[in-house]
Amino acid sequence: MTDSTQTNADFDAAYLRTWTEPDASKRLALIEQVWAPHGSLHVSSPGLSLTGTTDIAAHIEHVHNDLIANKGLTFAYDQRAESGDALLLRWSMTAPNGDVVGRGVDTVFRDSDGKVTRAYMFMGVN
Repeated sequence: MTDSTQTNADFDAAYLRTWTEPDASKRLALIEQVWAPHGSLHVSSPGLSLTGTTDIAAHIEHVHNDLIANKGLTFAYDQRAESGDALLLRWSMTAPNGDVVGRGVDTVFRDSDGKVTRAYMFMGVN
């Protein structure tokens, strides 16, 4: 369940910005705002599981620097479904020429304060 003061759009935007925010210190602050301290992130490819905001932030930093920064890619959610404490977000990664170059699904679970306790990322979803 989620904090009633936070709208779906607010959460979705903040969660996405944990990956796309260009400023590393702002990105870290967002991660600490969005994630529960002992949250876990599971990524289908490369089969990675991380626990805690420190490890999650390090992974996001690596992905941001290697795959997002200065590439001109944009990310957007194009499907959202929620049931109980589970949230499904399908995202698309778009190149500067408008071609969709990647798509995935994040299944996110949040605590009563709206912080992410678990997230499962499935890459290469159409």
